[in-house]
Formats: sequence, structure tokens, C-alpha cells
Amino acid sequence: MDGRHPPSDKDAICSAPDENGGYVLSTVNQYPSHAAGEDWHGAVVEDTSAFRADVEQFGDFHTLLWDADRAQTLDVRNDAVESDVTYESPRVPEVHVENEFEFADGTAATLRQDLLVSADEPALLLRNRAEFGAAGERTLFSVLNSSITAAEEADDGDEAHVATVAGDDSEYECLVSHDGERYFAVGLYRPETGQRVFDGRRIGRLGETEGDDKSAWHDIYGENDGYIDSNEELSGHVDLGFGLHVGDADEVTWLTAVGFGRTEDDTLDAVATALDSGYEAERDAFADAWEAWHEGVADGPTDDETVNAMYERSLTSMKCAQDPCGAMIAGAFEPNDQGYRFVWPRDQVFLVSALLAGDAVDEARTALEWLDDKQITDDVSDERGIPREGTWWQNYRTDGKPHWTALQLDQVGGPVYAHWLLWQHTGDDDVLDAHYEMSRAAAEFLLGYDNGNGFPGKSQDPWEEVWGHSTEGSAAAIAGLRAMAEMAEARGDDAFAEDCRERAAVWADCFDDYCFREDAYLGDHYVTADSPDRDDEVAPDHRPDAAAFMATWPWNVVAADSDEMRSTVELATDDAWCASETACVGRYPEDDFTPTGEPEDGGWPLCEAAADVVRWLDGDEDALREYVFEDAPSWTTAAGLLSEQITGDGGVRWNANLQWSQAMYVLLTETHVREEAVAMAPE
Repeated sequence: MDGRHPPSDKDAICSAPDENGGYVLSTVNQYPSHAAGEDWHGAVVEDTSAFRADVEQFGDFHTLLWDADRAQTLDVRNDAVESDVTYESPRVPEVHVENEFEFADGTAATLRQDLLVSADEPALLLRNRAEFGAAGERTLFSVLNSSITAAEEADDGDEAHVATVAGDDSEYECLVSHDGERYFAVGLYRPETGQRVFDGRRIGRLGETEGDDKSAWHDIYGENDGYIDSNEELSGHVDLGFGLHVGDADEVTWLTAVGFGRTEDDTLDAVATALDSGYEAERDAFADAWEAWHEGVADGPTDDETVNAMYERSLTSMKCAQDPCGAMIAGAFEPNDQGYRFVWPRDQVFLVSALLAGDAVDEARTALEWLDDKQITDDVSDERGIPREGTWWQNYRTDGKPHWTALQLDQVGGPVYAHWLLWQHTGDDDVLDAHYEMSRAAAEFLLGYDNGNGFPGKSQDPWEEVWGHSTEGSAAAIAGLRAMAEMAEARGDDAFAEDCRERAAVWADCFDDYCFREDAYLGDHYVTADSPDRDDEVAPDHRPDAAAFMATWPWNVVAADSDEMRSTVELATDDAWCASETACVGRYPEDDFTPTGEPEDGGWPLCEAAADVVRWLDGDEDALREYVFEDAPSWTTAAGLLSEQITGDGGVRWNANLQWSQAMYVLLTETHVREEAVAMAPE
């Protein structure tokens, strides 16, 4: 905390399903974290955003126990000897966090925290229950590091000060932080005594260890004396700390609330409302809201309790990750110096597909509406000089500001396919009409992006590492044109429909010439990209790539029983490409996108999902069942979310709550139950 919070993966995420509470997205991380690489064993609330899912309000919310008799301050992340993180249920993402402590003299302590987002207010509410194994004089502390401006990559930081707000019975003392546009405030309430004010509070500057601006973290944890040097205000990269003196009580329950708003008054009101309501009332409203949302979407469709729980938890997770504007962030985690709180059009397409499979039609509609709204409609070119009208940028902030800008063809053909899917699912011609101009503009770009030799021009591969004739991107372009042809025909735009079909057919005929290699790295197989712009440990035009399986499903360009796809998927169990002790293929051999930056033994659940659909389509009746019922349930975080990467023996490597992984689980479960490949693009 004497500096920025470390990179971290996540074990649980929490939000509410309705607009006000849905503005808030919080996370919990259990350590040890492969991302941070520290010898920590606790669990802590982290990286909480509001109003925009990509702009964090604070990075860490630490709870610390100070014992005067033992002269020690113990922190949930740094000092817990054991921890646990669980959800209340797959349908109600109330998070239960438990941290076990041991003081130097052997005295034990336990901190149990229950976390939820208010259903009706933009507020985060924590119920804290501390138990101590021996007598002692104690103060309980909280520290948050404000990161509103930091998340916007600016250097001037935030402003923070002390404020009060009227509650039902008396005033709550609060600490407020803001950047002039977004605000958060934190307050506490101890029901047993009625206490609503802090026993000391400090606004400090991160990294400072002395003087008037020393950080709250250093004042509380570093100085370890049980006292806070209180102040009133400070600006910069600040942290906020406050105390609750509990004397010799051996059991203590108190609430902490963080309210969010676009004005200070609204923010303070959110704190007071949550604390006045109390945890039980807020929890009932939270649970009712989530159960009501689940009543409108699909239930777990199997007769297996574990699978149904994973299915419903996946839908819950995707709903949590959807900003009220409709955008769905890829994941609320930071596995390295680059977080995933951005919107990738390609990821959004897979999420739309899964939401439709799970009957979450309203969420799919709003996600597609966001894509329509953010399509490039200006005559602009990118850094390679490619005119980009009709396409999408590589990824975005939730407000539509581009972040990365390279051209990916799965992020051009994909939205057209998503439009077609929504139209097919609803049977509503109003859906066809609403987004027709979006899809037509994307298809016009694709028609003009032929390389002159009967194949799509170069683009970045789906893993965002290689520029070339991407196997998966080219397949997505073909699928986009085929989807457009069906929609154009339905609209009576017959000439355009024919243009799309003809170009898709030419590209499909050339697909193997560009994307398939004989006598390559592992034998005969599809590769990452033809004519790549870089050489890795194994060249991208020489290595097999799991993204190629998407050329079969969902893009429907290569038949599962073709000799080329069969020879590729047969290699997906090779030790060079697959986890050694569990059935999970990686992105490609020698992949170094890992916590160590070196190739590791392991795999990606979303890649194995794509491979297993190919196997199933080619007659392997067990492929889907094994993924859905056996493998995927063992590849989850502590709270049961599917990870991004796993180790060679199937353990979680990065606890990333990757929404693409959650989407694949829903899609494979539905495919297994329906006995047909759901969301398959048209031929």
C-alpha cells in the first residue's frame, strides 16, 4: 500500500442487476496471487468501479486488526495465515470472505466479511465480524487507496476530505474522495453501540512515510502504534484510513459502506441510506433483485447440481460485468500492468451469443446497441493507413473512447454475426431493421478488404500479437459476410446479398491455401497466421493455434470432419500444446503470455472449449460431456468462476474472471443439452 496496489487476479466479482446498484462493480481477490508473486495468504476487497466499469474508484479496501497487548497490527492481505472466498449462491453473488490470523504469541483471530452492492443505491456494503481468541485492547482499522484519476492515466490524483451526512438517528462521519466528476465516500456504523464516527481518520499520500502527508497505510500499518494522526483534507494520489476502537471486546460486528455518486451530496446520501437500512434489509433486497433477474433467464438446463450452478454463476458473472450503458468489460482484473477493464468488440460478440443461449435477451440487445453506437462512421484511417469506416477499434473504454486501435477482422465480421444471431433468436424484423445499417457498413468494409488475390487482407490475430493473414480473423470475416447475405436477402437487398455470398465463397475456397500447413511444428495443422510480421519461439505461420478451432465453431467455415481440421485437433493433446495432466489445450505451443513471462505447462479453458466442440461435431460423443461435467468445474477460482489460464495439473494459474470463459461454458452446456451446436454461423 505504500505505492500503487500490485497486479492481481480475482476470485469473485459483485454487482447488482438493476441500474442504480448496477453502476457498481466490486471484486475480491484471495492470495497468494500468481500475478502479485508475494507471500500473502489473505483475501481483500479490491478494484471497485462505479458509473463506468472501466474507471476504478479505489484499488484496495484493507481491514486491519491492532492489538495493544501484543503490539501488532495485522492486515487481511499481508498477514492472514489462511483465507476463503465464496458466493452465497450461483444466483446471488453476495461474497463471503474469511481471514484467519495468528498473533506472534499464538493468539488467534478471525475476520468474516460479507459483501454486497445495494440493489437500489450505488453503494457497497460490508458486514464485518471479528472474533479474538484471547483478551486484549484493540482498534480495528480500514484503509482504501483512491484511484479515480489514476484509472484515467492522469498524474494529478484525487482530492479527499472529511464530511458528515445526516442519518435517521444521527450524523455519520465520512471520508470523501473525488476527481471533480466522480465521488466516493466511506462511513461506518457499529450497531451494538450506535457509533457512527471514526476513532481517528487520516488522508495520506501513497508512498509517503513521514511528515504531514504520510500515507494512512504507513500511519496505521507501518507505525504500528494503534493511533492515527488525524487531518482534514489532502489532494494527490491519496489513501484514506480510519479507526474503530473496540476496547477489550472479544467479538465485534460493524458495517462499512462506500457510496458513489456524481455529486458529493448524492455520494453521502448513498452511504447514509445503506447504513440506515442495515445489512439484513440490504441483503434481502439484493437477493430479491437477483432472483427476479434469474427468473427472466434460463435456469441450469441439466440434472447435475454442479453443472447447473456453474451455468447460472456464469450468467450472473456476465450480468455483473455489463455496464449499464450496455458495454461488457472483458474482466475486472489486472494480471500484469495491463488490465482487462476494456470492451473488446470480439469478446462482446461471444457474450451476446452466450446471453442469447441463456435467454438473457435484454442484455444481448443492449450489448448489440452499444456496438452499433460505437461503430466507426467517419472517414478515418489507422496508424497503418487502413481506412476504418464501418469497423470497430480494437478495444474501448466503456464510454466509447478507443484504447487500442489495431484492425481485427473478428471484430468486424463478429458484430454482423451477433446482429444475425439476435435476429434469428427473436424472429423480430425490427431487430433486423434497427442494426441493418451497422451490419451493411461492416460488410462493405469487408468486401473492400480483399488482398487482391481472393483472401481477406492482413489483420491482427485474436490474441493481439501477430499481424498477418489471421486464420481465425479470416474465418470471422467469411462468417460476417454470410450472415450479412441472409439479412440483406431478407431486406430485399438482393444484389448486395449476392456480392457478400460470392466474396465469402472465394475466400472460403482459398482458406486452406493461406491457413493450413503441412509438416509444420507438430505436423499438419492450421496456424496462427500466414505471412506474419514477427517471429516468435515458434513462428506464427508454423505453429498450431487453438483459435483455428473457431473456424469450425462458431464461424462455420471449415468442416469438423475435414482432413485439415481433424489433423489439427488430433494434435491438441500433444504435450507441447496441451496441459500435461488435464485435458486443456493452450493458445499455441511456447506461449509466454503467463505470469512469469515464460512458456509454462498449462492451458486456456476457452481454447479447450473450442477444441471440444470440434471433436463433438466430428462424432466424439464424450467431448462436450467431459468439458461441461468434469473438466471445467475443476478449473475455477475459489468462488467458482472459470479462470483464464490453468496449470499443467489443472490448478488455477490466473484467477481472471474472464467473461469469454464464462460465455463458452454457457454455450457448451447448451450445445450438450440441445444436441446441436448453438450459435453456429450460417453456411
